[in-house]
Amino acid sequence: MSILAFRPRAGEELVVVTYRRVSTQGQLDGSGLEEQRADCLSWLRNHPEVELADDYVDEAMSGTGEERPGLERLMNDARGGAFQRVIVASVDRIGRTAQAAYQWAWDMADLGVHIIAVREGIDTSTETGWEDFRRWVTYADLEWRRIRQRTMAGRESTISYGGWPAGPPPFGYRIVPDTVQTVDGRRALSILVTDEREAAVIHEAAALLIEAGMNCRQAADELNRRGLSTRSGAPWSAANLRSRLSGETIHHGYVTYRKAGRAGGPNTTRRTESGEPLHGAALRIGVPPILSEDRAGQLMVALRRTGFRNGRREDRVYPLSGRITGQCGETYTGATEGDRRVYRCRGRLAKTCRDRNLRADEMDAAVLHDVVGLILDHGPVVDALLCHWTETASGDRTSYERRVQDFDRSIAEHERMLEHSVPASIEAGIPPQIMEAAAAKIRERLNDLHRQKAVALRWLDRDEGGRTTASALVDRVRNGSVDEGGMPPEQACALFEALDVRVRPAAFEDGLRPGVRCPVTEWHRGTGMLIPPDPTERQWESVLSVIRPLFTARHFASDHDIRLQFCGMLHRLRGGLSWRDMPDTWGPVDPIRVRQLNWWKKGAWPQIMKTLGAESQGEPVPCRPVLPSFVLVTGIGTGGAAEKPMPRREPAR
Repeated sequence: MSILAFRPRAGEELVVVTYRRVSTQGQLDGSGLEEQRADCLSWLRNHPEVELADDYVDEAMSGTGEERPGLERLMNDARGGAFQRVIVASVDRIGRTAQAAYQWAWDMADLGVHIIAVREGIDTSTETGWEDFRRWVTYADLEWRRIRQRTMAGRESTISYGGWPAGPPPFGYRIVPDTVQTVDGRRALSILVTDEREAAVIHEAAALLIEAGMNCRQAADELNRRGLSTRSGAPWSAANLRSRLSGETIHHGYVTYRKAGRAGGPNTTRRTESGEPLHGAALRIGVPPILSEDRAGQLMVALRRTGFRNGRREDRVYPLSGRITGQCGETYTGATEGDRRVYRCRGRLAKTCRDRNLRADEMDAAVLHDVVGLILDHGPVVDALLCHWTETASGDRTSYERRVQDFDRSIAEHERMLEHSVPASIEAGIPPQIMEAAAAKIRERLNDLHRQKAVALRWLDRDEGGRTTASALVDRVRNGSVDEGGMPPEQACALFEALDVRVRPAAFEDGLRPGVRCPVTEWHRGTGMLIPPDPTERQWESVLSVIRPLFTARHFASDHDIRLQFCGMLHRLRGGLSWRDMPDTWGPVDPIRVRQLNWWKKGAWPQIMKTLGAESQGEPVPCRPVLPSFVLVTGIGTGGAAEKPMPRREPAR
């Protein structure tokens, strides 16, 4: 390990933080994080004059990925001026690719924060340190590309021998070692074979669609009732089942590896400048059939009959992703639940959180509605926030434009050296071998300058689009033309970013939890029929006159007071309670539930409500809350803030 001789300037008190990252669960379970911690602590012990403020960690996060919660939190704290140095064990902990590392280091430098890499002995606050950082970033990028090339080559070799290259197998199959052939006599292949349990589920599902005539929703419910779950053990949804039954393994007998037709989303096919797939053409890997050709044809006909389309929504924008903080302290991100967009707490991935999913459509609309209200109620504060955000973006853009100009000057200087200085030195008598080595170094530096300039230009291109959207939103806000119905999700994202919207929901139990809904409650909600007061003696006689002709004497030979039970039914409806939340004040709950259901099935309940005059007197059934109450916070740094508690949300009646 290189020893970094670091000394702060006289009278300067430096506050530092550490950042650690591992890419895989194996490193997380092993010693990767601990080794990095030991390196950082070793540096800190040698520099007792600095103050350690925090330790930021990203567990099982790729260095090429954009979503790293620990790094995002570090950046937010850096914008607030919480520290001046970031200690990392090595340069590649920042990012494996040159683009990610350069851009992050530039952003930090613009904030007055520099990087100390312990193993390489780098401090980017000095010119020498920055040059060393550049060289190590280039090395890390080349190493990452070599690893990727070796991985891709290994997968190509495996596919050429008919093996399975990587990743989970399609539903209906499992991965096993091939006991027959080997690759170049060295190691056994992994191949796909039929998984008996999952294949049985496919056969059962096909029978439900073909013979029973069910649609995908009904078939999914029936599979769940029989205990035939998905691979993960989760219940089937209609969209999930349709996707599995329409897969190419069932209908074509192969799996496409490296699909080249994907467009949109995180799995978009990456292409070269000529339009060719970056990692090569798609390849087909044959698999043993689960259904016969005739049976697969029948299944396709049944799927088309029931509506053959993907249940996922085309609009996959999540304006509040990363802006909602759950009870466990983790943030919510966008996800899909069946065919519905939801926000899911990150803590649930580690199984340390029990926060419920939040319905994205309702949450987006509720927050946007309240943001518009804040804009109208806090005009000067919001104007200051928007101006602060625009000025900050302008400052960042100015830094990148100046950076591009510096690159242009350096590139021109190095090109002049190659074109004039090197030939002139050879003519002056310097040995050609020495000048050729110098020219090679100049070309290497020139190529690196071009790469860094390309990174900065890409940032400016992205920023230009963001600035255009921001300007339009500022105008719409000031003109009072922002409303829920007229703002696409992409613009909502930009507005929430400009106001730095944060949401803190309260503890919540979803009023729309799955299960059989009470038909009486749904009837009242659908018709708007009110819940009348408890009946008087005379009214109760009228109720009995309705139900007596519909039931035998046995129905009235009860150990419980039927009138008291009826009052309990009305109380539950007035309070919007579920049966399991019903108190036993009116007697045992289950007999009350059964009696009400019997009255409903006989058609007595609407007649009883009409007899009691519920069209015009009484209370409405409370709407079920689909969102929790939440606190909405806006503000950017010291540019101002507005905080407003919002009540529990209910669907429109």
